[in-house]
Amino acid sequence: MYAVGETFYYEIFDEEYELHVVGDIILSGKEYIIAEDFEGEKRAFLFDENEEDIVLLEDDDAIEVIEHWEEEYFGTSSDIGDWDEDGYYDREDSVAISDDGDEESYISENYIEEEPVYDEYEEDVDSFITGLMGK
Repeated sequence: MYAVGETFYYEIFDEEYELHVVGDIILSGKEYIIAEDFEGEKRAFLFDENEEDIVLLEDDDAIEVIEHWEEEYFGTSSDIGDWDEDGYYDREDSVAISDDGDEESYISENYIEEEPVYDEYEEDVDSFITGLMGK
């Protein structure tokens, strides 16, 4: 059986895919491999121990196996959410990108450097040290 992190190639509809193993799970005594392609699409495979071969599962079976694996791996679901004072809400993570498509230029254009905030204690310490040094 392939281990998590391994890469293998599999032909699907006469096209060879490079797949990366992201997990495995045993359901009803059968071993399944969960693999992901470069586009992030997960696929489920049945591992035939006798033949030492893997078989791509059909859509409905694959979805069921992947859902079981996600529940086991992620705890409940792979949905990202946050908790605030009012309860659970869905979080929409996004990256800010400028009009020309450059993330870094957007960040540098919109970055505001804040002045450091000193409280009275820090000012007292600074003046004390300055006084000791005789400046």
